[in-house]
Amino acid sequence: MDWANIAFNSPPRLNLKETAQVQLLLSLRKTIDELRTEITAAGEREGAKVKVSNRMQARLSGVDFQIIAVTDEEQAVGATDTVEWKWEIKPLAAGRHSLHLTLTALFSVDGAATRRAVRTFDKTIQVEVSAGQLASDFFGKNWQWLWAAILLPIAGWLWKRWKGRRGAAEKSE
Repeated sequence: MDWANIAFNSPPRLNLKETAQVQLLLSLRKTIDELRTEITAAGEREGAKVKVSNRMQARLSGVDFQIIAVTDEEQAVGATDTVEWKWEIKPLAAGRHSLHLTLTALFSVDGAATRRAVRTFDKTIQVEVSAGQLASDFFGKNWQWLWAAILLPIAGWLWKRWKGRRGAAEKSE
């Protein structure tokens, strides 16, 4: 197994249901600093030195996130090209949540596919929720009860007020 450098970003804060991108770059030739400058996704940029095979798998996971892989998770690693992985992430709940970035070396041993976890990175992301998002989420989940709790009393008050005016108009005639 050869040594390679990687760089990846992690968004420090997200609003609930806001989408962000996580990007991972791997190169046998470029330095960690060079790879960091090539990261286009927003967030803190980190790097590390890892052992790699000619085929690698990068996986991003997290319990309270919707994660969609933009690129294939399994990719070939060449001597000259930079390998890139990308994911779109969207937090599903407020609070502090962890994302786990795992690199796995893929290789054959006696003709059988074998996997070896190389390194795992854990990042905690703070997911913020605005008052508008809380209200929208609450109304979205409880609309069937809210119309009864809010609209019926208002309709009753308007009806009573209308009846009161109508009754006062009839008395004055």
